[in-house]
Amino acid sequence: MKLDEAFARRLAAEIESELTNLDCLEEQSASAPRTGDTFSLRARGSILHDFYSGVERVFVRIAEELNGGVPQGEQWHRQLLMDMSLEIGGVRPALVDAELARSLGEFLRFRHVFRNVYGFTLEEGRIGPLEERLPVVLGKFREQVLGFTSWLVADPSR
Repeated sequence: MKLDEAFARRLAAEIESELTNLDCLEEQSASAPRTGDTFSLRARGSILHDFYSGVERVFVRIAEELNGGVPQGEQWHRQLLMDMSLEIGGVRPALVDAELARSLGEFLRFRHVFRNVYGFTLEEGRIGPLEERLPVVLGKFREQVLGFTSWLVADPSR
């Protein structure tokens, strides 16, 4: 096995492992009690926070290995998401399409809020719709990421 092939397979395996973790979060979200009390909202918000953090871990690994690094600056999280929706000629295809990037942007914005407000200010109206969309967004993410890993291992010597 060539070094490039081993590298591609390792990166694909790391990404697929993260997808498994995201599947666990989806299961937790589906079984979480949908009560509006503070403790429930904090727990449900934590699952949504973890979901986008897992997505971002995939993005970071790809950026580190294929893009020459993670964006810098105050808005690096948003820039990283945008970068993953771009095809970089001669380097890699887009990881996610523009529609999925927009959907993931909603989870990114929620994560920012979750990290920066008091837990007792979380609202059902913000959490509930994201929970409802999580399975669809994760399904699209999984599909597009597995397409990317297929590309990655098909010819790692690009």
